[in-house]
Amino acid sequence: MNRTYTKTKVLLVEDNFNLSENIKEILTLQGYEISEILDEAENALSSIKKILPDVVLLDIKLKGNKTGIELAEEIRESINIPIVFLTSSSGSDVVKKVKHICPDGFITKPFTTNTLLTSIELAVENHKFNSGKASAPEEKQLTDLFIRENGWLKKILICDISWIKAEGTYTHIFVNEKQYTLRNTVKDLMQKLPANQFSRIHKSYIVNMKKVEALSSTAVKIEDMEIPIGRNYYQALLKNINKLSN
Repeated sequence: MNRTYTKTKVLLVEDNFNLSENIKEILTLQGYEISEILDEAENALSSIKKILPDVVLLDIKLKGNKTGIELAEEIRESINIPIVFLTSSSGSDVVKKVKHICPDGFITKPFTTNTLLTSIELAVENHKFNSGKASAPEEKQLTDLFIRENGWLKKILICDISWIKAEGTYTHIFVNEKQYTLRNTVKDLMQKLPANQFSRIHKSYIVNMKKVEALSSTAVKIEDMEIPIGRNYYQALLKNINKLSN
């Protein structure tokens, strides 16, 4: 079953030839257009500017003198397109290196076909939706929050929040594999978060849609964590995703 009705242009930067060919085959069969495959970052920006793909799949570690992170920084400074990282590493060290870029997706190798397709689709459609919202006049959205920890007010980036769990009068925020607990209701917190990025999928859970790697009818997957979808929230979640696809 194809994921797209019009061909979405994907530019891939990956120095593993076999993996590149595998990704190309999967995406081509699903109706995507592989605009170009590059194996190093040195001259990639000029190709990206020329082609203007709908999404860039970018390996963090590449051969040559320039890393995928450095290329992503250049892309962010010059072009407004979604970036999905590919990496064979996981954990807080990698997250710390890329969090300032606020990537639109993060895929850990080895990955499944469903994870690849879902990550690309969510990245592209969320970017379209966010770009449309940005063109309309609205109040400036917050980009960070200060959370009290051990007597200090610690700043966290909103784009780093993976998911939120409500538990009575407490709210637990999960950021880069770390948990923060607030004595605020989840309703108060939701008012401070971008509504087009965070979705309530359960009476006790809110997720950052940019962090969702895959979903089924019963759960979403973020960082190897399966978060349940409430029966009363599933259709609303699908409607939200379909709305982004229009």
